Amino acid sequence: MPQAVLLIGDSQAGSPGAAAKAALEARGFTVTQIHNDGKSPPAYVNTPALWSQYTAAAAGKDIVVLLFGHNSTAGSATRNALIRMKTGIHAPVLMSGPPMYPNAPDQVIGTALRDQNSRIFGDRYIDAWPSTPPSLPRDAPGWHLTRTAAQGWGQAIADATVRALAPGGVATRPFGLSPLEIATAVLGTAAVGVIVTLLWRRR
Repeated sequence: MPQAVLLIGDSQAGSPGAAAKAALEARGFTVTQIHNDGKSPPAYVNTPALWSQYTAAAAGKDIVVLLFGHNSTAGSATRNALIRMKTGIHAPVLMSGPPMYPNAPDQVIGTALRDQNSRIFGDRYIDAWPSTPPSLPRDAPGWHLTRTAAQGWGQAIADATVRALAPGGVATRPFGLSPLEIATAVLGTAAVGVIVTLLWRRR
């Protein structure tokens, strides 16, 4: 039975997303690809129109793959937004990005994001670095791979998606987040702190 996939994110869901879409469709999957250039995970969560687009597009999908670059930095805002994107829909969610960047300042930001994203998603994280060495052709700022250069990353996303949906794959297993992590992502750190304080005082 064909399965439905949503590929969504910022501009990194463009060429790599198109490559992943083609590879998955060749295997019989139905794929929706959405890229909102310049929009980070916090933008998706905090912009009602983007959040509505995300949840509507994810409805009925068997799996969702997030693809993001470095439009936000590592830290609580990005972390909580990614957790919200995971917990706010029914389908299992994978994550990939950012790629490697040829420019040192971009790579510093990307490295911190890659470390954070891999901790959040664990075995649901698809590492882009093996498929995106700095030597590959890119646009002028060096942020985006050309369509041809993006094929390797797209194929890696497609392969990981197929494995995730296979019996016993990561998409069939529970996502390891504690109730506190989920509450923090949904309500915000300050709100959770107030709740914890009130509960503690009632002891």
